[in-house]
Amino acid sequence: LDLNAHLVKGIKPVMSASDSLRLAEPLRAIPAGFRQGTEPVHKVPEGFRQGTEPLRPIPDGFRQGTEPSRPSIPDGFRQGTEPSAPRIQTKVVACRGEVINRRCYEFNSTPMTFEDAQLASVTSGDLQSRLVSLVTNGGENNPVLTWLGGMVKNLRASWEDGSEWGYSDWMPGHPNINTDKPVCLEMFQIDESWWTAADCELKRASVCSYPISA
Repeated sequence: LDLNAHLVKGIKPVMSASDSLRLAEPLRAIPAGFRQGTEPVHKVPEGFRQGTEPLRPIPDGFRQGTEPSRPSIPDGFRQGTEPSAPRIQTKVVACRGEVINRRCYEFNSTPMTFEDAQLASVTSGDLQSRLVSLVTNGGENNPVLTWLGGMVKNLRASWEDGSEWGYSDWMPGHPNINTDKPVCLEMFQIDESWWTAADCELKRASVCSYPISA
């Protein structure tokens, strides 16, 4: 028994070579990315969604298809169903003189050449009398040399607007023409309403005429 006890007491456990080798080796670092379950939890990468984050606001201009339609049509956009814009109405300018037979006759005291004025044709004695009254303001103002819309060319008188020459009120002895140039019709030479002819480049007051709407 003592021998056996001695033998048992003297027996040492035998270590394998691999165990002895491991005791002497330094510990290896855990490879990057290797997880044993004891490491602290990594921060969730920016942009990664697990489904528990609060919803981000929808960027301006982004449409998912569930938004309500825009409340109004952009300015200037036409779908073809809008009513047509009303036509622009021509503004009728009030006659500042006298309306005679649907034409406006106005006296312009500003001196100008015959060509620059829109002159009246005088086709009747009644119209002549009314224009004389227009120029003199019913006789209250002194008359001034005033262009009418007639011209004499090659000893033939005509109205510039094409009206028929069926009436005249020439001063006795007129038209007294001493030139080959066309001359133009004026009235109130020597303060009389009779007509005379003068150089068209001279500047006179004028009686202008234009049609007006009914």
